[in-house]
Amino acid sequence: MRSTFELAEQAGDWALMRLLLERPSETWRQRLLDASMDTVDPELTSAVQMAQAEGNNYFHQVLFGADGLLTSRESDYRFERDRGAVLADLEGMKERFGFSWEGSEPADHILALVGLMAHVVSLQADAVRDENIGEALYLEGISEWLRRGHLAWFAEQIAGALNATRVCYLSHVAHALEQRVLPAGEPGKPARRPSESTRDHKLGGRYGPDRNSLERTRLDSAIPRRPVDGGGEDRERATPVRGLL
Repeated sequence: MRSTFELAEQAGDWALMRLLLERPSETWRQRLLDASMDTVDPELTSAVQMAQAEGNNYFHQVLFGADGLLTSRESDYRFERDRGAVLADLEGMKERFGFSWEGSEPADHILALVGLMAHVVSLQADAVRDENIGEALYLEGISEWLRRGHLAWFAEQIAGALNATRVCYLSHVAHALEQRVLPAGEPGKPARRPSESTRDHKLGGRYGPDRNSLERTRLDSAIPRRPVDGGGEDRERATPVRGLL
């Protein structure tokens, strides 16, 4: 099992990725510098450096705005599942693990999912520090489920769109995201959510019994790399961004 230090470092990198994709504010650049002090990832370090000059509201609006070029919600790629089911799954996770999302984006938005991943890995670091091995193993399973059962459905499309902007700091974020969600050579199969009964009744976790807060769903046997046609009028295909500059 990874050490507390390694897990805390990974949680910090996920949080930094989320911050890099947020809408720039007056304090955004300084927050990036502060949050990047402990990262050793060259992609994220370069992204922070480039963002100091490149980051602005225009890029964020063009990508993530109401009429943005980037399809940034997981449910837009999940034609085999109802959007409400995907949201209920993730909202249940947020409530279960005490994740508070300050943004206005829905739970299946890339920003919210990356933030939830940072939160879960941080909880795992705390569990390892407290020598609660059962809790740590369960949270490791949850982070894997988030990665392969949610993020992997659309990380490739998100990374491709960010790369296509030709904005340097966004390209570095794209590479960092791909490295974490789609490791080279790994077969693309979705992970199952770990059993609540194992966690709540055998491991004595601190979050209490499940009480059906999450939808019990068996994911398909393979993760599609690209959206497919069909699924109703509210589904849209990811549109490559041909460059913002």
